[in-house]
Amino acid sequence: MRKIALSKLQKEIMLEFYSKVPTRVLFTKDERKKIWDKTRKKEIVELKTIEKSCPALAHQIKKSYETNQNIQSAVFSECIYAQTLANIFELPIFANCFTNKSFVPQKVSELLKSYNLVPRYAYSTKNKSRMLIQAGGCCGVDSALIVVRDLNIYTIEFKEPYAKASEPDLPKYKEDGNLLITKDFLKNYPQYGQMLSEQKSLNFFILMGNNEHNFSVESINIAISKNYVKKYADVICTEDMDGYLVMIPANQISVWAQLEGEIRPAGRNHYTVWTPEALKSQLKRSGAIFKENLITISKKNFYDVRKERGSGKISGFKISPIFFVYANDCYIQKSNVTFNINSVRQLNPTITAKMNFKKLSIGEVKGYYSL
Repeated sequence: MRKIALSKLQKEIMLEFYSKVPTRVLFTKDERKKIWDKTRKKEIVELKTIEKSCPALAHQIKKSYETNQNIQSAVFSECIYAQTLANIFELPIFANCFTNKSFVPQKVSELLKSYNLVPRYAYSTKNKSRMLIQAGGCCGVDSALIVVRDLNIYTIEFKEPYAKASEPDLPKYKEDGNLLITKDFLKNYPQYGQMLSEQKSLNFFILMGNNEHNFSVESINIAISKNYVKKYADVICTEDMDGYLVMIPANQISVWAQLEGEIRPAGRNHYTVWTPEALKSQLKRSGAIFKENLITISKKNFYDVRKERGSGKISGFKISPIFFVYANDCYIQKSNVTFNINSVRQLNPTITAKMNFKKLSIGEVKGYYSL
């Protein structure tokens, strides 16, 4: 492989990182899976044990139980990776910035704000001369390592071995179902411009039930690289195939990861139906009976059902891969389901670029950069 030069900040932080003894990520993969499965099912976990090793994760688990919401997988791994990195950089003091808002010095808070970052958790030396800030913010990176005296800052993104760079909603298409590319979307997400240009003829009503993966390596690489330039990330931390925490330059992901692109006709977010004629056509194909706004469909004619995570309880009925109705909005009989057409939800398409680091080796990375 041809060696690529590092920026000054990348070289500084990576030199220090790779001068330390290689460190495995907190908890083994099996241990993390057990914790993850239990928290999703709201089962009892050994919080005191977790809190001793990773207090940020313990707080997130408590929060998920109190709010009855699942921890996002990215936040789960961020807490574990951040604590591992704090251990490597010898930052023994932990602070929960949700409850201890004054822990981070004012000048550091102002610096973070300029990077669109809001402190969640802080890890520091005893005299607060150096701090690792685990942060939140839709337009910012996951964390920042800061030398407090001169406000020297190194920005860090945490990524699981198989992860998405970002996954924004695409513009809502019209009744024809054709991909719609708007100036506003390209202004907000310029990194996806080339990927979209390669799919100008895509139709979501034809594609639905499948995802589109046919993109050039170049367009995916642009999407990932520009994503981290926009977020001001210097480096990315992930784990290698043996579970060691690894640090790589954020602008050189393509050297270390297999890249994948994807457009999903049915993304995570859903809204009030914006293509009512397409919905009516789909209902007719499903043999629906119309009585003003009330719709009745035989259970066997639904595309599928939606189920709650963990319990397996039916939470909704899929009219098609992109239209569904919540079970709570339905009158359910033995063989039929009746609902108001205005309660139907439509899933919004998304676009993303993915990174697969599953064959990464800490020794190979260290040797490549002569660190």
